Parts: sequence; C-alpha cells; structure tokens
Amino acid sequence: MDVTEHTTPPNNVLLLEDNPDDRLSVRLHLELMGFVVYDTPSPIESREIFEQHDFSLVILHLGHAQLQSLEVCRWVRAASTVPIIMLTSRDEVVDEEMVMGAGADDYVSKPIDSKILTSRITQQLKRGQTQRAPRANILTWGTLQMDLAQHLFKIGENVVQLTNMEYQFLQLLMENPQRVFSRNQILEAIGVMKGIGTDHIVDSHASRIRTKIRQNGGPEVIAVIRSVGFRLADPLPNEVQELVSHA
Repeated sequence: MDVTEHTTPPNNVLLLEDNPDDRLSVRLHLELMGFVVYDTPSPIESREIFEQHDFSLVILHLGHAQLQSLEVCRWVRAASTVPIIMLTSRDEVVDEEMVMGAGADDYVSKPIDSKILTSRITQQLKRGQTQRAPRANILTWGTLQMDLAQHLFKIGENVVQLTNMEYQFLQLLMENPQRVFSRNQILEAIGVMKGIGTDHIVDSHASRIRTKIRQNGGPEVIAVIRSVGFRLADPLPNEVQELVSHA
C-alpha cells in the first residue's frame, strides 16, 4: 500500500470498537474534539477504511477478537507512522509488552475517563506531527545509523525494526549524546503520561532496545546514571561506562 504522509494531516480518526455503546461514546467524544470519525466493529473493515483515507490517529479496541485487533495494529504500523492508541477492558488480559510490541504508542483502560483520553490523544498527535516532519539528516553512533527522513534504523547494512516508542527513545539519546535524560523526560518524549507504574516503561524500552541491537551485532548503547537517568553510551572502548546490565 502506498501511504503518503502529509505535512498538515487530515483531522480523521479510525476507530475500531466492537462494543456499540463504547463505540458511540468514543465517537461522540472525538467529534466534540473536532475529529472526523470513521468507526467500525470489524477488524477486516478497519483495514479497508484505512486504505481509503488518510488518518492522523488510529484507536483500536482489543475486544473479543484480540488477535485480529493486534494484527490490524501491526499492519497499520508497518504501513504508517500514524499514532495508535489501544483501548482495553478490565476483564481483558492485557500484556503491555504485547500491546506495545504490536506497534501501539499508548493504551487507555476502560471505563474510559474523557480527560485521560483527551490528554493521551493530544500527546500522541504532538508526537505524530514531529514524526511527519523529520529533519532531513542522519544520526550516527559507531556502526548505528538512524535515518530520520526515512524513519529507518540500521546497524551497518542491516535494518533493525524498532517500535515507535523505541525509535523515539533512541533518537532522543542519539540527538543528544552527552546529555542525561530523566525517566520523566523520556516518558514525555515518547508520548506517555507520567503516572503510577510508568517508571518501569522506560526500563522496559531500554532493555528491548539493547536486546535488539545486541541480536543484530551491535554494541552496548544505553548508559544509566544512577539516581539520575539515561544517556547514550560512549562508543570509545577506553571510557569507563556504567551500563544498564539487565535485559
């Protein structure tokens, strides 16, 4: 599918929600925010709709067909950098690694608090605007290369697949190689609201980034400064580094 990114994206939202009451509620909330909403209860139809229009946001409920919804998420992420928010229910077994690993940028639990949903949407749209207008340059660190224009990350000649949050995390460090970022600063950069239980999100992303880089023949890349935060590790082998040692 040929997907064209727009400097000024349309105000369209794709909503996949199999609960009719929740679908109506979220749709009305989005319309009050000024969005044009394309909603459907069908994962198959959601893909067809996505191909027919340009979207600035995608909201997916895991619902009863969780595997199909996750597949839609992976499919959308492979085709576009559009922000994706997952909706989850209390009675659903939700694995954060599974949701984020499928390409979602954030998730909101039901019953949905309208203020929380509005805040998450606003954060993700800000992130999406940044990704749609990347600086036309390439970041390098040793054998690592990040092409911001093409949204690609490579180790040597090998392309390494990163989720949006992993890409933003690593981009933040590679753009500021000598700067130490706190967990709160990293959460803000990757579009996650600070709250109870969010501190571990940064550690999880750091661990996955390091694992993917090691698996593709790359070096240790993220250094941790105790009680302060994270920074890009120094590629010089003779510098004493304090690295994140747990995967």
